[in-house]
Amino acid sequence: MNLSVPIIICDENDDIRLLLKEMLTKHGYFHLVEVHSSQEILQLISDEQFILIHKNLLNDQIKKNLSQRKNFLIIAQQDSAETVSLAAHFGVNHLISFPYTSKSLVEKINMLLN
Repeated sequence: MNLSVPIIICDENDDIRLLLKEMLTKHGYFHLVEVHSSQEILQLISDEQFILIHKNLLNDQIKKNLSQRKNFLIIAQQDSAETVSLAAHFGVNHLISFPYTSKSLVEKINMLLN
């Protein structure tokens, strides 16, 4: 578990970003940055950061950037055609679907960081 890795929390919804921040803080992640738009993600993105992004914020430029990385997790709705497409494109390990627990979220992040 690498708690020092910066994590960018990307979601349009303020409440969801706050919830994700609380979930991660509870498990020892304190180096967190919140953004609410695709433009902000592109301004902040670097190789050292882990990206936790809601699928609604994925645009072509972000998808291209993520395709060259391993340190990201996409939050998606369960059982949608778009989720299946994302799983095929990025791999199942890079997706987590609603509903999920803080424990399952942290386990998935830790798996991708190691």
